[in-house]
Amino acid sequence: MKGKPVHLQIWDTAGQVDYDRLRPLFYPDASVLLLCFDVTNPYSFDNVSNRWYPEVNHFCKEVPIIVVGCKTDLRKDKSLVKKLRKNRLEPVTYHRGQEMARAVGAVAYLECSALLQENIHAVFQEAAEVALSSRSRNFWRRITQSFCVVT
Repeated sequence: MKGKPVHLQIWDTAGQVDYDRLRPLFYPDASVLLLCFDVTNPYSFDNVSNRWYPEVNHFCKEVPIIVVGCKTDLRKDKSLVKKLRKNRLEPVTYHRGQEMARAVGAVAYLECSALLQENIHAVFQEAAEVALSSRSRNFWRRITQSFCVVT
């Protein structure tokens, strides 16, 4: 970033209930959280606000969140869209994703397609920028909280 290398350490934590007790062990040193969902899976979308946000808000109140809509290439998959419509569902729109991100207090909402390599760089660029600014804020917060002034 800005001509300097940045190394990100990314942890893709397991979402299964079996890992509910282990996942919090990964949170303490987080500088940014990416809450990802599949734009063609309304259940995945609902999980961001109903499951993941409450969990990370409990364990990481001060850590900034970026919500990421994934698999955007599948919005154009006619057979998948048809299957969703049979169940009175539809892919999550960019606008709905943005609204939900705003509702959970995310600092950003981005979408990407790993298959088409669309916007992947932007997601990690944003994560790095947010993480670095978060680290800086937290550093100065810790420093100023540890001062003792005697007059």
